[in-house]
Amino acid sequence: MKLREETSLISPQGRPLFGIYKKPPADLSLDAFRPYGSSGCRVCEGFIKSCRIKRWQYLGACSDEVVFGLAIVSLGYLSNMFAYVYDRSRRSFSEWNVIHPLGMGTFFEGSSMKGQVRFAKGNSSVVMRNETDSMALSASWGKELSAELHFGRYRESLNSVTRVGLSGFNYTTKEAGLPVEGTITVKGRTFTIKKENASGVLDYTLGHLARHTFWNWASGGGFDTSGKRLGFNLVQGVNETGYTENVFWVDGRMIKTDTIDFSYDDLNILSQWQLTSSDGKVNLVFYPEGERKMDLNLGVILSKFHQPFGRFEGHFSDGTTTWQVGKVFGFTEEHASKW
Repeated sequence: MKLREETSLISPQGRPLFGIYKKPPADLSLDAFRPYGSSGCRVCEGFIKSCRIKRWQYLGACSDEVVFGLAIVSLGYLSNMFAYVYDRSRRSFSEWNVIHPLGMGTFFEGSSMKGQVRFAKGNSSVVMRNETDSMALSASWGKELSAELHFGRYRESLNSVTRVGLSGFNYTTKEAGLPVEGTITVKGRTFTIKKENASGVLDYTLGHLARHTFWNWASGGGFDTSGKRLGFNLVQGVNETGYTENVFWVDGRMIKTDTIDFSYDDLNILSQWQLTSSDGKVNLVFYPEGERKMDLNLGVILSKFHQPFGRFEGHFSDGTTTWQVGKVFGFTEEHASKW
């Protein structure tokens, strides 16, 4: 797999630099971006940059006790922050969601490698700090939720820029199975997250996505039967034009894999899922414990998704060595949107 070495997302000619990168681009500025087929159309550029560019950062953590996820999302015409916590022992699920019109109170600064993402509204406040070798999350939601988490980072992250249809593009940085530690307090109950038995997930995405978008996503981490740290990021339905974002990590070493088939029962999302790669490197069975879901249809805007979370069994292989899944947790997702 030949990796690009680029510092910018956009070329001097105004077009995205498609490919798989060794490192996240340091410059995510879209000032030079030129919509496909246009030559300096300021009206087109202005509309796309204000209403069609989507950007988000998601950080998640899974352990024996808890599943946690939080994202800050900017859609141009509005922004959204959501968080959820699943208490494994009590089988209880809590969720928080807040929307800002016109993206007020939402800030994306720098990049996934160096910068900050912030959101504030009312009694909710989130700051994500991205550094080359670590990330920090500080979040509060009144007296109901607070989280202070610190994530280690891999030397090898998945960084891809793919074509979306004729005119769009999507950039993403993904890391999974990361060491993570800290605390999560939910309605007075505190979970202590220790890197020895927990793993974290990063999804940083920026793109000019299709009006109608669909994907399946699976991500998570843990350890194989010999104690090696595992992580994986698997997708179908998006980021499959020219390049894919399907990878897994073993003790921080990234191994690229081919297209992934997600097999599951659409009438019973919480039954088991089968995930297999076309090159035989990935063979996983997913057993859901619960899910986060939404069914929003406002005509102009639509968001329908299921995100089950639970445990994985199976194996990964690089063609020479096979790693049997030991204790691995994470989630899968079915997402359809109109935005």
